Amino acid sequence: MGRKPRVEFKGAIYHVIKRGNNRDYIFDQRKDKESLLRYIKYAKEDGGFNLMGYVIMDNHYHMIIQTQEKPLNKIMLTINNRYSKDYNKRHNRSDHVFGGRYKGILVLDDKYLFSLLRYIHHNPVRAKICKKIAQYKWSSDHYYRKNINGLVSVDKILNMFSDDRRMALEEYVRFMDGDEPMVSKKAYDEFEAVNIIGTLEDEEPVLNLEYEDNTLDGILRRAVSNEEDFERIKAGSRQRSLKEYKVRYVKIAAEQGYTFKEIGANIGVSGEAVNKIIQ
Repeated sequence: MGRKPRVEFKGAIYHVIKRGNNRDYIFDQRKDKESLLRYIKYAKEDGGFNLMGYVIMDNHYHMIIQTQEKPLNKIMLTINNRYSKDYNKRHNRSDHVFGGRYKGILVLDDKYLFSLLRYIHHNPVRAKICKKIAQYKWSSDHYYRKNINGLVSVDKILNMFSDDRRMALEEYVRFMDGDEPMVSKKAYDEFEAVNIIGTLEDEEPVLNLEYEDNTLDGILRRAVSNEEDFERIKAGSRQRSLKEYKVRYVKIAAEQGYTFKEIGANIGVSGEAVNKIIQ
């Protein structure tokens, strides 16, 4: 059975996971983690993407990436190839460093984004490396707690907590240090089935999620920023400010198997007009 087509568009947010070959510990030394961060920074400066979160464990890493100029596959190629060459050189070896392709899951919902950030920051706690996530050096948590915009872009998520930055930081800490949601393997597998970008040889349970409403109206609501924009698009508005939302809606709906005619009928335009939207 062939892989599903990739879902990639400018501004999309992805949860990316990459493991060492055969679960090897390819980040167990300080220099290894520093090297990966160096190449993430290089790829970020070269490809123009927002890094919204990360954690580096001893045998794998997680990132939350919002693409800009380059597609996700090119970003990951830069990071993983450069790290692999550097790792083999430093350790005097020539074997495969990573196992399989990266796993990339399209993030379509703010609630999922919040839970995802907490999930990846909790990795070292679950692994019993530390008791509190703030104690772990190799994650993006300290960027958020200290309100630092640098390698990590913290504004989008903190602003979702509150427009008042002091209050946002307090809410962030309360959210991160609160009880973690239960993990459900079945829930993750079902979510992954419609959102997978890359594949690995094994599966990793992530979150017990409430799944997306994949009706055309449900997809449109996820694509827009508020209910007012939803109503405008449904009413056939041609305001230029709505174009980005329409493109996002069309691409997600097409990936879910809807025809251009069906997608267009839901917002009062023809199938040909839908085709032009994504062109």
